Amino acid sequence: MLEGFTTFELLKLFAPLIIFELIFKVFCIVKMIKEGVRNLSIPIWLIIIVLLSTFGPISFLLFGRRRNYDKS
Repeated sequence: MLEGFTTFELLKLFAPLIIFELIFKVFCIVKMIKEGVRNLSIPIWLIIIVLLSTFGPISFLLFGRRRNYDKS
């Protein structure tokens, strides 16, 4: 399916996905540092976010971030 594409053409094709992935990881890392974590330690969550592609940041947002709710 992608046989006729050069490496540069493939890079241009997948550039939006690569940029989105990097922004998503940076967002989760900044959120983790600012707000803290809930279930695991920060180094473990950092490894999960960096190594598990899109599933790492999603799992951090669902299970790892600390939720602070004001009871005002």
